[in-house]
Amino acid sequence: MRLFARMGLGLLLGSCASISDPTGAGADVLALTTALRDRDLPAIEARIDRPALKAQITGIVRAMAAKEISERTGGGAAGNVLGLMGADLANPLLENIANQALEPAVLADLARRTGLTPETVLPSRTATALGIKKLADGRVCAPDRKTNVCILFFGRYPTGWKLNAINESAMRARLSAPKPPSIVK
Repeated sequence: MRLFARMGLGLLLGSCASISDPTGAGADVLALTTALRDRDLPAIEARIDRPALKAQITGIVRAMAAKEISERTGGGAAGNVLGLMGADLANPLLENIANQALEPAVLADLARRTGLTPETVLPSRTATALGIKKLADGRVCAPDRKTNVCILFFGRYPTGWKLNAINESAMRARLSAPKPPSIVK
């Protein structure tokens, strides 16, 4: 009887010690949020996949520019062609915008939507692990606290988990310029 009691106690204590983080991503996500809070550029660079993020954001900015040019030139097939040509001509500018969107302040703003604010005491690795969602494709994401929609996506790399994608709607909202007021006569 004592043997079973000891085995039960051992299993109980063992399960408490290993709070669920099946992916092991909690520590890396926490390290990125800490680096963003502290504006530690080398640590941020080590925990993001800059080429993947730049390609994604450049694609978003290019689509936004093509749509805007198309609408301003009257739309239709001709407007769409002009929109694509204009976006192609503006490619250096669009890449510059994508680089600016990867600045630590922008990433920190998106991270705040998942619960990180400068005033917040950083959560533990366990709390971070419990706050992230595991996705079917093997990645994990940090969801918006209010809507539970994934905002920041992390992929597994040989050096650990890295931020490799951002929710497209969140990035579009961050990039879109305010509409000028209409003039009513």
